[in-house]
Amino acid sequence: MPVLFYQLLLLQFSGMVEESIYINEVLEIMRTPNKEGRAVKFDISYRTLNRNSKTGGKLKYFENAKLVMQEKSMDPHSIYALQNFKPSEKKKVIKKKPNHYDQKTRNIRLENGEIKKVHYMYIETFNGKKVLY
Repeated sequence: MPVLFYQLLLLQFSGMVEESIYINEVLEIMRTPNKEGRAVKFDISYRTLNRNSKTGGKLKYFENAKLVMQEKSMDPHSIYALQNFKPSEKKKVIKKKPNHYDQKTRNIRLENGEIKKVHYMYIETFNGKKVLY
């Protein structure tokens, strides 16, 4: 009888276990383009934090977000193709590098086109899976 009890307990416990994913897998999925060369869509939730004002802790959740990256496009008239067109007279604009690697951040684009900076050490769930560090 005790063996049956432990088997039932194990079955009950296994039903409560959340699926999980490691942060390095999350980052790999985010930066891998799909077959068309576009960024993949994902659902993400993360905590906010402002170290200067010591505020934050709010849980933010976004569906169908994409990593901001240069996407390949087959259409020569697409916005991405036009952005990559470089006439000879165009002046070079010097931009500060975002240092995402050093700052442990990534920029994501939401469905409405808004761009959010996410500190990846504060990601809680990714595509419904709990993120492990």
